Amino acid sequence: MNLLRILLSKQPQGFRSFITKLLVFCVLFILVSGIVGPWIISTKLLYGFSFYIYANMGKMILFSALAFIILTRDHIKQIKHINYDRYNIFFIILSFILTGVFFYAANQLLDQKSLSSNIGLSIITHLLLISVPLFLAIGVFGLKFIRYFVFTFKKEIAICLILSVIFYFSIFEVWKLWPYFSNAVLKSVAFLLSLHITPVKDVGNLTLFVRNFTVRIEEACSGLDSIFLFTALYTLVSLVDWKKFNHTKLILAFIPAVIGMFIVNIIRVYALILIGVY
Repeated sequence: MNLLRILLSKQPQGFRSFITKLLVFCVLFILVSGIVGPWIISTKLLYGFSFYIYANMGKMILFSALAFIILTRDHIKQIKHINYDRYNIFFIILSFILTGVFFYAANQLLDQKSLSSNIGLSIITHLLLISVPLFLAIGVFGLKFIRYFVFTFKKEIAICLILSVIFYFSIFEVWKLWPYFSNAVLKSVAFLLSLHITPVKDVGNLTLFVRNFTVRIEEACSGLDSIFLFTALYTLVSLVDWKKFNHTKLILAFIPAVIGMFIVNIIRVYALILIGVY
């Protein structure tokens, strides 16, 4: 924190204020999503009521944020300081109140048999979930700053929105490859485990048996999400600064970078299985 404070002290006031608010928003958002997210995953809301869509939306927002940083890196520091109105704190309070209302509505929704049983309640529950980070953002950044920010960076925001939509729908096509990647992860992890643990068996259906521990290598273990995000950002940086790069090196550097990411993912899954075993 001291290092961050020192680094920010050398920046313009507007940029310091923006970064501080961004950090506050991230902490509060992680707090709320850390409460809501695991609970949703543990219920039938995830697939029975289409709440799975927010996983991809989260990736889309992350991609948009990184793309925005790339597009504005030369002039984001010139952002103006906008005085914060204290009444915006009420939006933060409202965000946490709506989190509680969401839990109430979601529990009512769980009593329904399916999405078609009560479409109105389902829509309300989805809107409540969306409103939580929305009001949180308004409360942290303030309405005046958000208006200024959107007007100042309207071109970059428009580009990021277009790219995000492309990213969102493209990932569904990329996901079709996950069984192949997961199988490669399974074979690699099985080999690493067999070097010091017995028995290790590939029992089929992307499932690995290690001693008394069984694990299935699903989509999240394939490494596809991170590889696709990296590829999208690598492509964006390449296009933005195309004239600055050595094109041959740019293309050749991509190959070991992607292979390295896949190896790191294998090590991650390997470590998780070790934790499960021991």
